[in-house]
Amino acid sequence: MRDLIGKLEVVDDDTASALRVIDHFDRLVDERASTAAVVRAAAALAGATAGLHDAARAVVKRFAPDGRARTGTTEGDWRHEPVPGHPGSWLWLERAGEDGPLDALILERAARALQALSTGSSSPSAGGLVRIACDPDATEADRRDAVARLGLTGPVTVVLSPSANLRATLISSVGALVVALLPGAATIPEGVRAGAATASDPMRLPTALEQARTALRLAGEVGGLAPAVVRYEDLGALAVIAERISAEEAAGVGDVRRLDELLAGHPWVVDTLHAVLDQPSLRQSAAMLHVHHSTLQERLTWLSGQLGYSPAKGRGRQRAAVAVLLWRVAHGTDPETVAESH
Repeated sequence: MRDLIGKLEVVDDDTASALRVIDHFDRLVDERASTAAVVRAAAALAGATAGLHDAARAVVKRFAPDGRARTGTTEGDWRHEPVPGHPGSWLWLERAGEDGPLDALILERAARALQALSTGSSSPSAGGLVRIACDPDATEADRRDAVARLGLTGPVTVVLSPSANLRATLISSVGALVVALLPGAATIPEGVRAGAATASDPMRLPTALEQARTALRLAGEVGGLAPAVVRYEDLGALAVIAERISAEEAAGVGDVRRLDELLAGHPWVVDTLHAVLDQPSLRQSAAMLHVHHSTLQERLTWLSGQLGYSPAKGRGRQRAAVAVLLWRVAHGTDPETVAESH
């Protein structure tokens, strides 16, 4: 091959360049190179950043032409090449403007190299199928195949939790979180902090996953007064706040900062507000907190002075409710921390 490339360079440099690409990836296969090495080779040969997305194995790799790893997300109408035999897996080149003359060949040979280098069965595991079914970037065909292999035919509840104690038959990971798929409007396992959302059709699982992330941001700790499991469908208009306001933005709100300041010396502040907002009477709020109603009255008097408004009456009650909601957004699991990076 190398002798032929040398001869062709004299009379047909384009053909020699194409053969050089083929030879390069063939040698990577012979050397049993790593996945990263194949993606790096594609970037170097194309002179553009190359990426690999593998939903089944929760792998995303991006490398610059000089071999350095790229981080962060990227969006663009890049040329994509699926990896044969690996649903939910494809390569791309991040080139502005028109494709290079060898881009199609580079991607095709890189994909074939990854196929050849894969060991064992190329069929995704159950966990891999769960990731493909929930991946918004997976193709419709790959998602439909994953859903069929998982045996999902009707409504599916997506449960997202930071707890490794979440147990289910169809379970996997999304970033740092655990995701479980429960057929139907299932009961959420107890003893975990989680957000949940139901997809009416399994093909809408990516949307349900995002909704479960939103619900998780508003979930309280296990054993606390606030619900540890929150269903997106129960949030209504409250979901808009969690969807549109980041943790950083929520933490910067004056009322939220004041709650954090008070919590430093009085750890009962948020629980007290939650009980007052949740219960129809102060006596029931006191019972929820396991304190005497006179103690609760003293707390509310003190809080009114510290907050500058009464959290138990009229507009002050509304203000306190929004402040506690934003406090949970500020301290909850942010969707960005569980999103797959590209």
